[in-house]
Order: sequence, then structure tokens, then C-alpha cells
Amino acid sequence: MADEELLDEDQDEDLLSGAPIAGGRSKLVGILLWAVGILVAIALMFVIAYFVSENSKSNDYRETQSIVIAPAPAPWGIYRFQKEFRVNTADTDEAHFIQMTLSFGFDSNNKQLENELIQRTAQMMHIINIVLGGKKKEELITSMQKQNLADEVKSMINMILSKGKIEAVYFEELIVS
Repeated sequence: MADEELLDEDQDEDLLSGAPIAGGRSKLVGILLWAVGILVAIALMFVIAYFVSENSKSNDYRETQSIVIAPAPAPWGIYRFQKEFRVNTADTDEAHFIQMTLSFGFDSNNKQLENELIQRTAQMMHIINIVLGGKKKEELITSMQKQNLADEVKSMINMILSKGKIEAVYFEELIVS
């Protein structure tokens, strides 16, 4: 038993001193080989990552070069309501109101639609007042909610028009208090 302990201690000393072990190499050389291998693997990863990023940059550049920017469309004809809208909201807990100045955008080449908008001014004001009166204050806080209001007004007005459609609703002023 003592002989075995002596052999184990001798092997430990050999490993620490860098003396060759059973395979003919020291443990220090093995560690150095592993370290070199890891460094080569890391360098290889950086080289591969560089070439992949360069390739994707050139592909992005080629894609951007093929995009054609279309010219801006012709401006819409504008129909402005002469009076501002001032309507109480549907809130029951506290009194609030909406004050708004509104315009419509439409195809400026459609003179029949322009005449129809003029003739239907009172009817359109009535529809807009009803739509606004059905809204609560918290339904008109975010820009998305205001865009939804514009879309709702646009669809309600387009339902009554026969000579064309309005293309846009512009809030020149929109106050919710």
C-alpha cells in the first residue's frame, strides 16, 4: 500500500514539473496545444463573420439601388368647412367637448364631386356632428384614435356621395376638452 502511495506522488510531481507522461508529451505541451487550438477557432470565427457581414452589406446595397422612387402624386383638391365643429362628447360622468376644424381632400379633376360637396354641406355637417357626439374623451387621446375618427368620418361621408369619393380627412384643429 505504501508503494502505491509513493507511485501516485511521483506521478503528481512529474505532471507538475512538465516531465513527459505515458504518451511522451508533458501536460504543459497539451495545455499549450489546446490554447492554440482555441485561438485558431476564435480567429476563424472572426474571419467568417467578417465575410458574411461584407456579403450581406453588398446585397443590401444592391437591393437599395433597385428601388425606384415614384414621383409624388398630384395634390388633392381641398373642401373646407366654413364653420368649426363644437360638439359635446358622449361622456356622462363629466361634461367634455370636441372643437374641430375640418377639411376633405378629393380628386381636384372631379368638378362634379366638388359641386356635390358644396350642395351637401349641411348633410355632411349633420353626419360629422353625430359621429363626434358619439365619442368619449378617452376615445380621442392617441394619434391612432384620431386617425380612426378620420377614417370613420371619411367612410360615413363617402356613403352619401354619388359623384366620387373623398380621399382624405384633415383635422386643421382638433381640441378635446
